[in-house]
Amino acid sequence: MVSKVKTYPVFNKVERENWEDQMGKNYLKAGNLRKTNKDRIKFDLNIGEIGELRVVESTAEPCELYVNSDYQSKSASTGVLEEFLVVSGSIEVFFENTTYKLKKGDILIYDNTNPPKKFKITKEAHVINFYMPLSLVKSWIPRIYDKLESKLISPPSKSAELLAEYLKLLAQFAIESKKSSPTYRPKAIIPLIMANLSMLVFALADLEEDKPSRIKDIQLDSAKQFMLVHVSDSDVSPSLIAKEMGISVRYLHWLFKQSDETVTQYLTRKRIELAQLLLTSSSKSLYSVTEVAFMCGFNDSTHFSRRFKQQVGISPSIYRTQNFTGPN
Repeated sequence: MVSKVKTYPVFNKVERENWEDQMGKNYLKAGNLRKTNKDRIKFDLNIGEIGELRVVESTAEPCELYVNSDYQSKSASTGVLEEFLVVSGSIEVFFENTTYKLKKGDILIYDNTNPPKKFKITKEAHVINFYMPLSLVKSWIPRIYDKLESKLISPPSKSAELLAEYLKLLAQFAIESKKSSPTYRPKAIIPLIMANLSMLVFALADLEEDKPSRIKDIQLDSAKQFMLVHVSDSDVSPSLIAKEMGISVRYLHWLFKQSDETVTQYLTRKRIELAQLLLTSSSKSLYSVTEVAFMCGFNDSTHFSRRFKQQVGISPSIYRTQNFTGPN
């Protein structure tokens, strides 16, 4: 059993303090790895951030790393989704009932409700880890997420290749921005977050085993995916969606009668969810509530605040105060 293996901390005191300082309280336990002997493991570690999102780029020699057995019981209450990209080398990742043998280009998706038990680096590896809040990802891709647990996205899938290239760019941006300036380039946060969410939706959808088989269900999914990708565009409307899909507006509304929401209700809900992510990930000194409203496709901040309170139960400013953990 993994729990009976005698292990030692991978990080020394200085390295752990550095990790905790850069990652913040939501991601402390993500670095709680242990090794099987006292020998020093040669590794290189760089941490970047985009608001409350974190990017960790690392290289390490062959070794076995164990996740501390109390990870789940003592981890922060904030759920975390992790995208684990192998840039080079090979790694085996052991979960309770599943083992993944990862090679160059593979991306493993999992969350901290079901963390790995052990990592075995079989060939010197270069890895990029992207950590993001879990709560909104669940809502963004609900049907896919319900069956997520852990998913392997592999080349030659086009979505896997696109997501991998994007994660490399994301790591470069986040890490270089942190080294060169105490504040990342603000306006880049929106396309970065949206691109990652959009590509993650498509990559996971490619793996979905029970994809809709009926034409109307496929069309409904396509309409929703179009809205997710263009949710920050204020020009998105039922007529634009219908035009892009080559169907009538009347038929589009008919498609949504299969669900519990109208086209407008679905689009508004997703815009509010994006706003929640941005408010959680950015301080008021970086983006005002009005700026967040415009970036989420609303043309009127008063209308945005009213819709936000209807959906979330509190105002955008109060929501930010209660959920943003960084300095304002």
